[in-house]
Amino acid sequence: MQDVRKDSRGRKLKVGESQRKDGLYQYRYSDMLGKRQCVYSWRLLPSDKTPDGKKEDVCLRDKEKEIELMLLQNISVCSQKYNLNDMFDRYMSTKKHKGKKLAQTTVTNYKSMWNKHVRESMLGNMKISDIKKVHIVQFYNLLLEDGVGYGTIVFFNKVLTAVFNMAIDGEMLKKNPTQRALNEIEGEHVRREALSVAQQEEFTEYLYKNNKELYRKWIFLLDTMCRVSEFAGLTWEDIDMNTGLITISNQLIYRKLDGEEYTTFHITPTKNSHSRKIPITDRLYEILREMRKYFFITRKGYEVDGKKDFVFYSKKGTLINGTNLNLELKNAVKQYNQKATNKIEHISCHVLRHTGCTRNAEDGMDIKVLQYLMGHSNTQITNNVYNHVDAERAVKELQTLENKRKMCS
Repeated sequence: MQDVRKDSRGRKLKVGESQRKDGLYQYRYSDMLGKRQCVYSWRLLPSDKTPDGKKEDVCLRDKEKEIELMLLQNISVCSQKYNLNDMFDRYMSTKKHKGKKLAQTTVTNYKSMWNKHVRESMLGNMKISDIKKVHIVQFYNLLLEDGVGYGTIVFFNKVLTAVFNMAIDGEMLKKNPTQRALNEIEGEHVRREALSVAQQEEFTEYLYKNNKELYRKWIFLLDTMCRVSEFAGLTWEDIDMNTGLITISNQLIYRKLDGEEYTTFHITPTKNSHSRKIPITDRLYEILREMRKYFFITRKGYEVDGKKDFVFYSKKGTLINGTNLNLELKNAVKQYNQKATNKIEHISCHVLRHTGCTRNAEDGMDIKVLQYLMGHSNTQITNNVYNHVDAERAVKELQTLENKRKMCS
């Protein structure tokens, strides 16, 4: 049986109450965020006298009643004490996806975005109980004035909505201030368009004639539709020339993870932790076979988390990340556009992923196979985000149907 705790006068102390050696009383409790809090007083009861030389204050039991009353009335102590930054930190420490903790890279990305745009802002330091819709709208408008894209604002709206929903679930707030706030912001998503067939073919021919190194990367990204981080992390151990399969099981990222002082390369599981095997197309097979001949000449001494013998490197011979590869592509497109018939307005590694997916969809690839090759968790993502339809494709599809109808008539 647990001993009953008493104060220096022999009075029984309630759960959460204690008395320090210097005579100061304290009461420990868990707030609405689940964090341990503590209040203090030199007096346990209203009838107690304040020790000489100590500041007059409300007695501990009265403080406890105030706390209990506020909690019962759903007026959270936290909402009066904690600001938005505190809530976000709590949200990140508890957020899960399908019952599992978020990947370290995802946590790092969320925190990086928050620290860059919110942490030092007026909104981030406001008490959550004081934040209204007008403050959210004002924050979004400030982001627009700073040149932040609409897509980033949508990202923040989703995060803020989730953070305030957590506060509502904890009965700390009654209303979510983000509700309909996005409706008052001008902007729209910039849709990443796939290259047209003409653009793809002309630029491919240009690279083949003028930039063989980038041509090899271009074909690999088009034919495998893999993410740039997966492409960067590919090693020769992942390529089986005998079976004609490429194993995508990890990615190479360039991040400063929690607790690290510097940004550096890391090997992590693929997005959604899905491992997949991608067939090697005939033209890609020839490229890889030729590269393999010169492996011992071109190999570099890089090793990241036990992985070595990477297949591709940047133009400068360093490990690849999205930034340096996108720069290679943009510089090549700039030169290409000087004489091109089918000029390209925007290019990136992600555009190649879109383009590869769209070409396969145009040629009739089964949506479930396409989903698997892309590494998506469901076919809706594959269809809505990557499987683009434009006028050229619509004309082609209609012509195909017309030809089939003529053959059947």
